[in-house]
Amino acid sequence: SFQPKLGILAFVYILVILSFLTLFSEELTSSELEDVFAKRETATKSPLHRKYHSNTTQRSNYGYHHPQPPYPPIQHISHTCLINRNTSSEQVIHLPTAVPHLILIGTQKSATSEFQVLADKYINVITPLSAKKFEPHFFDFQVQGALMKLIRANETEEFDNAVCRFRQKYTEFFNMSQVNNNTMSVVMEKTPSYMLLHNLPLIIDVLCPWEPKILVILRDPVDRAWSHYRMSYSRTNLNQQFATIVKNEIDNFIANGLLDNATMSLDDFEAALANNSHAPSSPFVFPKNMTLEKYAELVQLYRGNKKKEYLIRGLYAPLLLPWVKRFAKDDRLMVMKFNEVFNASIVDEVLRFAGVEDTSVHEHYDDFIRNKKGKIKGRANKNLTVDYHANKGVEMPLDPTIRLYLKFLYQPFNRFLCSCWVRNGMGGVSKE
Repeated sequence: SFQPKLGILAFVYILVILSFLTLFSEELTSSELEDVFAKRETATKSPLHRKYHSNTTQRSNYGYHHPQPPYPPIQHISHTCLINRNTSSEQVIHLPTAVPHLILIGTQKSATSEFQVLADKYINVITPLSAKKFEPHFFDFQVQGALMKLIRANETEEFDNAVCRFRQKYTEFFNMSQVNNNTMSVVMEKTPSYMLLHNLPLIIDVLCPWEPKILVILRDPVDRAWSHYRMSYSRTNLNQQFATIVKNEIDNFIANGLLDNATMSLDDFEAALANNSHAPSSPFVFPKNMTLEKYAELVQLYRGNKKKEYLIRGLYAPLLLPWVKRFAKDDRLMVMKFNEVFNASIVDEVLRFAGVEDTSVHEHYDDFIRNKKGKIKGRANKNLTVDYHANKGVEMPLDPTIRLYLKFLYQPFNRFLCSCWVRNGMGGVSKE
């Protein structure tokens, strides 16, 4: 009798695993999500929302213009929603203060941790650091999968119930007594992997009708990929050379249609450099007549691990296109340069964009600024055990041949940034 029970348990276990895999293997397209969520979005907008840009503002093809002052100050608003347990029972969920007000979506290895540590030192900024939750991963780990499952099952009422529960759940990442006692406070969170998921802009708008602002920090994509590798090298038993990873991931780009071909491998490119006094032409052949929308679609459908691979995260324009389309025209999106994180006046501006009026800090700001060698001039947070800089001390300069090779890879994608934003410098990423 024991063996049949094991057989039944094994069968049930397989069914659970298969259902779990189905949940995350099927992803709705952006247009399908728009159709589904259009009926679910809150009709009345939060009083926090104010269109403060001019109709004559110069905007890119996709509506982005770097937001300019004066920025509207924060207004703490409450939010109430209902959970229908059955036809005769309702649970009222009331949030005295709807949070957060600012979401930092990426990109990884672009000083997002430094920004959050610095922001936490402002008197009127509250981050998950106060609750010792460094990155909530709320929308990617908890919300997206659950809502997708309900959409596929056409569970309309339970979808609304889940959205209400998630709004309450979101507050658990913050010290809400601190939030409610400081009516001038701006609440922010940062999870750099949000930027990789094209469904999240719409999901954020559905879940957060009070319309939080969106911040993204961009870094040179080659430097970002190398920093990502250094972090993995220091934290794990990574035994692959970066050159091998580059070769493998370029093969993935070709397999996914982002590249047609590589006319020269990295080894051939290195040999060509050695035999010529000048740099060779681009070793990559890109698909013809590609639009930014088409690249964005290919990135959305990319068959690979976008969270673990090193090169895909540097395709900024395709990754950000859904965010630009969703948030830019209402001036809810700000793009920041990597090196601007270490400029106190620019950090002040970004926090004013989020609604902070008084930019006073708890401690001396410069204690938390990197020096020219990249070292932190002070401890980030004495009471937090998280090591923000686990790759500190791993000094491995990137091979200049690999740097040039990857520069050619990112070149056309960097040029697409011009279509997204009109601000000079485009987030600190060179068009070339």
